[in-house]
Amino acid sequence: MSYQVIARKYRPATFADITAQEHITRTIQNSLRMGRLGHGYIFSGLRGVGKTTAARVFAKAVNCQRIIDDPEYLRMVTEPCGECESCRDFDAGTSLNIAEFDAASNNSVDDIRMLRENVRYGPQKGRYRVYIIDEVHMLSIAAFNAFLKTLEEPPAHAIFIFATTELHKIPATIASRCQRFNFKRIPLQDIQKQLQTICDAEEISVEPDALQLVGRKAQGSMRDAQSILDQVIAFSFDRESDGAISYTKVAELLNYIDDDHFFAVTDAVLDSNPANMIDTAQFIIQNGYDEQDFLEKLIEHLRNLLMVQNLRSTRLVERPDAVRERYLQDASRFSPETVMQMIDLLLHTSKELKFQFEYRFRFELALLKLIDIATVKVVTAPAHEPASGQQKKKPVLNR
Repeated sequence: MSYQVIARKYRPATFADITAQEHITRTIQNSLRMGRLGHGYIFSGLRGVGKTTAARVFAKAVNCQRIIDDPEYLRMVTEPCGECESCRDFDAGTSLNIAEFDAASNNSVDDIRMLRENVRYGPQKGRYRVYIIDEVHMLSIAAFNAFLKTLEEPPAHAIFIFATTELHKIPATIASRCQRFNFKRIPLQDIQKQLQTICDAEEISVEPDALQLVGRKAQGSMRDAQSILDQVIAFSFDRESDGAISYTKVAELLNYIDDDHFFAVTDAVLDSNPANMIDTAQFIIQNGYDEQDFLEKLIEHLRNLLMVQNLRSTRLVERPDAVRERYLQDASRFSPETVMQMIDLLLHTSKELKFQFEYRFRFELALLKLIDIATVKVVTAPAHEPASGQQKKKPVLNR
């Protein structure tokens, strides 16, 4: 049998397995218990957060024979049993009661007309025929209009589930006829926990900081995290070792810029040291890192400082404990106004780099301007002459 990628092998089969979307799974399960199922649903959210997976579990549950026949199981469990004929057909991909359409490649009026013709026929087994339409925002306006009447007065046996990453592109006439569920970005700790579970099941040794780095790279998408983990496992394989996944190997694969380089930038700002700032810029350029990516991560670094300054805590900083401690130490050395001005400069420069030439010079110039911003704040601050015999102190950027 061919290899099955992690994202498919560990795809959730029950509502309980879906990560960080309890507000949606609870609502759907309560609807099943109460027998109050709608005919149209819109699942929206970031890629890879469980929209299509939740739609499949829902479609599996509405026709699960045990849920239909066993009131106690329906009330206490409300999960597809995986053992009845309907569930087995679904798992084998032979169920005629569930149809999936990709609106990206089937977005014409003729495709919707064919779907409308099929909707008329009831289920062969179970209670419902479920139609899952992925990337529904890709339908043309004419296709949406052709579908409107069917959605407004659907057959009693039909349930439509629309999945989309761009809710704003769905016409209001369609959205108003459906129940809308917004899937959340998956928190880093939940992604890290799920990846650790997968590594344990695969008997792979891994460092927690390595999984945290994978989770941060995924930016809230579980599928992205699992795909990256597949790459990391292959990259870490070594015939002479146990293939353990280390932070160093993950950083090498992902071309990750270590936090030390971002602290080097803020240290150069604090020390008013342009030579060190240029050295950091040259390290990024000469080692083949992307300048745009570095600026985006530097903005995140300054954002972390800003969060610590305002919250007096690192609870919103997604970094290892040692790095969090360093943020606590450095946050008091800047003023929030200075940090926000530096962020504004970097945001502007980041936009310019996408469309301008001489991006190397613009990148270096932006880093040097950070020193200028901080220096101006110190120069314009009220000066207080030290008393006689006292040593003049170095200005600290916290006012």
